[in-house]
Amino acid sequence: MSESEDDWLALKPREPLPSQCCGSGCKPCISDLYQKELAQWEKARAKNDKSLLSKQKEQSCNSELNPDTFTAFNINSVEQLTQDTYLYRFELPENSSLGLSLGQHVVLRGEVNGLEVQRAYTPISPVNAEGYFDVLIKCYASGLMSQYIKSWKKGETIFWRGPFGGFPYRPNQYGELLMLASGTGLAPMLPILQYVTENEDDETFITLVGCFRTFENIYLKPLLQDLSRYWNVRMFYILSQLTIQSSCYNILSQRGERRLVAEVLTENLIEETFKVSFTFPCTLSFSFCNKTHR
Repeated sequence: MSESEDDWLALKPREPLPSQCCGSGCKPCISDLYQKELAQWEKARAKNDKSLLSKQKEQSCNSELNPDTFTAFNINSVEQLTQDTYLYRFELPENSSLGLSLGQHVVLRGEVNGLEVQRAYTPISPVNAEGYFDVLIKCYASGLMSQYIKSWKKGETIFWRGPFGGFPYRPNQYGELLMLASGTGLAPMLPILQYVTENEDDETFITLVGCFRTFENIYLKPLLQDLSRYWNVRMFYILSQLTIQSSCYNILSQRGERRLVAEVLTENLIEETFKVSFTFPCTLSFSFCNKTHR
């Protein structure tokens, strides 16, 4: 093989591994980006013109988010909320905004033992937050990405790309939003809650049902309590184990069996919702939600 041929093969894009796809249906997906880069490489090679290659370069720290390339952001703070769940705040320059719409997620890139991994997360900060964005992440003992995330410290540089997805919402579009969230599935609900409550002209009612293992495992209690004080917001919690009683929280059930949860929702919530309502559940396996009209 000639030296020139070796040079071209060294420039050929590498096909992404299965672990590099976050599985959230991003457009463009990492596989789409690979096909685009491969086509550019084949065209440049056919013409023997390396100037035609358009290399994907990582952008500088705290620059604008981009769906095609990974952008570097610095960690401003790390807060441990529970034994396995953390709240990470990332810096944005000069009071700029991340530029997300409601329900949009971003993709994180990490490397563990030489293996690149990508996962999708929905920032929980308000869509109009300036100078920062917050991400709620649960770490799993056997999770590849979790091994990478657990090592994060303040000041480190982390790479994200996006945004993807979204929830097309207009003020007063529905009589009520019924939110069903399990664990960190709470994340995509929070920006919507804050968006509605910050708009005095939006009279949409919101019912949030959060499912958690114990009372202590309910994330961001002060924020949830503040939001629940709005006239058009009500919150309920379904716990697997009742370890503490609190008159400030509406506990619907002390057991998490699927049958009982269905009964509680039917008897206490769904029959009381407005005629024009919108229901979307979000569990740990979704970056956003499955949506259902009623």
